[in-house]
Amino acid sequence: MADSNSPQEFIVQGEPVKSGQLADHLSREPSVKRVGQVAPDVVILSMTKTQADHLRSTFSTIVVEPNAPLKSFGAG
Repeated sequence: MADSNSPQEFIVQGEPVKSGQLADHLSREPSVKRVGQVAPDVVILSMTKTQADHLRSTFSTIVVEPNAPLKSFGAG
């Protein structure tokens, strides 16, 4: 598992993503990189665990989870 200072990808979902509040917040966080947009309310960000924890505390309505490859149904 990566330490809290190593950037890793996180999936971030919620109304602050869709409304633009998250983008406004991230404009003041140049070390957080947007990797992609999955849906209007879902983005993938590259950031440290500490930064992810900070987002959770700043926006109580978002979900922040580590990104991981999807496994096919039936795969062990």
